[in-house]
Amino acid sequence: MKLDLDFAYAQTRIQARFAALPPVAEWENLAASRALASFLEEARTGALRDWVKGFSSQSDVHDLEAGLRSLYRENLEAVVDWVPGPWREAVSWVRWLTLLPLLAHIRVGGALPGWVVRDPELQVLVSTEGTLDKGYLEDAGARCLLGSEDSLTGVWTAQWRRRWPSCSREAIHALDDFVALLMAHTEAFRQTAPESGWRLRGELRERLRLRFHQYPLQPVVPFIYLALSALDLERLRAALVSRALFSTQDEPSWIGTSGQAAV
Repeated sequence: MKLDLDFAYAQTRIQARFAALPPVAEWENLAASRALASFLEEARTGALRDWVKGFSSQSDVHDLEAGLRSLYRENLEAVVDWVPGPWREAVSWVRWLTLLPLLAHIRVGGALPGWVVRDPELQVLVSTEGTLDKGYLEDAGARCLLGSEDSLTGVWTAQWRRRWPSCSREAIHALDDFVALLMAHTEAFRQTAPESGWRLRGELRERLRLRFHQYPLQPVVPFIYLALSALDLERLRAALVSRALFSTQDEPSWIGTSGQAAV
């Protein structure tokens, strides 16, 4: 019972954010806007207004992607503030999940991409020599992500589990179910044809939506919400970047499907 009371405040705040996520009908309406300017104008009247207010028709791809990364970080920081103190470290650890592809690139000898330097919020990762600042990773408790030959995702997940405080068997079951869902999606995504990728994302979103309602007042709720918002930001990224580059490019095939992405 104490766990439920601890998460009551977080549940209320996250529930409000969850309810504000764009419904499928809004994505369908926006699909008709082929140019970036018209897409942004239309999006500013609906559920996406807070996400697109920092963009304009003059935003280039780097501006769009940096802005979307910033939106996700702001969202994550808000959730960290809402959850009970013992869970803040585990929620905060999610910030490194979105950087795993970058760290994987560096781990095999790749140079630090220019977009990292261009992103003001990622410049903390850059040393004075223009390489990845491993000292920063050390201070942030993330040096383990470069110091192992194991799968980066596996290392990240193990470290995330270590950050869970003591909790009930019910809470652990819900978290394990969440992890199993994401792992199954990742495996299916690797094996499917590229044209099926957006369909799989839509199916994942629907399963996450159902679990959000299935596990109220549980520690898994913040993580489910963050996964849902990440999927929506990824969808927004596809819409914005495609219009910035090719103003007549078709939307992903799952945008027009009914039910799969409904909130």
